[in-house]
Amino acid sequence: MNIDDFIRKSIRKNEEELKKLMMRKKQDRISELLQKSGLGKRFQKKTFENFQITDANRAAFYQAKEFCANFPNTKRGLLITGPVGTGKTHLASAVTNDLIGRLYTVICRNITDIISLIKSTYGQKTELEEWEIVDILTTEVDLLVIDDLGKERASENTNTLLYQIINRLYNDERPIVVTTNFTSVTLAEKLGERGQSIVSRLTEMCEPVRTCGEDWRLKS
Repeated sequence: MNIDDFIRKSIRKNEEELKKLMMRKKQDRISELLQKSGLGKRFQKKTFENFQITDANRAAFYQAKEFCANFPNTKRGLLITGPVGTGKTHLASAVTNDLIGRLYTVICRNITDIISLIKSTYGQKTELEEWEIVDILTTEVDLLVIDDLGKERASENTNTLLYQIINRLYNDERPIVVTTNFTSVTLAEKLGERGQSIVSRLTEMCEPVRTCGEDWRLKS
């Protein structure tokens, strides 16, 4: 190896190490702020490797894998729908764990927990400006994953905040991953006055992913 090749190799190595260091610092900072990904212990172990593939969920599995393989060079997220117990949250968790393992910052929560978590990180403050919450979730983290959308108890404040988050990501062409048990019509109804606008944006922002089959929890 001549001296020029040695220098170029050393520069590339230093640039890669610096990039990894910066990504770790970013992840550490946001993890401290938002208490890591938000995944419970059960779902911290859910990966693509231990996802049980069947004929009913095979397409969904490979869609989620492809999303991770292409991240962050994708403008469309995933809207994972299907009956209870068909692997939606496992897939969302697998996406979260895969990307965190590659040093991306990912938050995986339902919208009510997201609001509660953000409020709890600001000491004695009991109220936050909406722009502060939206800014953290739409610019600070690399990917937001909202699990079980529509399952939470709807309120005007929650739905307004959800709309602001979705709308910011929509305008900035950033991806999001969402899981829900409901069809688009039912979900829009559950999300109240802004439901139709939220679902319309999600439909445009995300690739549809459908999980099918029996409830695996009842079989275990």
